[in-house]
Amino acid sequence: MGLFAMIVFWFAAIRLWVVDEPKLPLIFIGIWLLCFFGFPYLARSPYWFIAAEALMAAILLIVAKYKEGS
Repeated sequence: MGLFAMIVFWFAAIRLWVVDEPKLPLIFIGIWLLCFFGFPYLARSPYWFIAAEALMAAILLIVAKYKEGS
């Protein structure tokens, strides 16, 4: 499940980068890097990272769909 969330996140980030300017994808990539390298040491379970990654991917997909439509 974690690999699927990671693939969807990066697909959504690249898709939004192509559809719109790279500003928003870079912000989400920065948050992803912060979660991946910074916060795992504070949490006892890695499942929160998978949930955060899936949430960020969903937001990116929704924004990309909105930008394509307008």
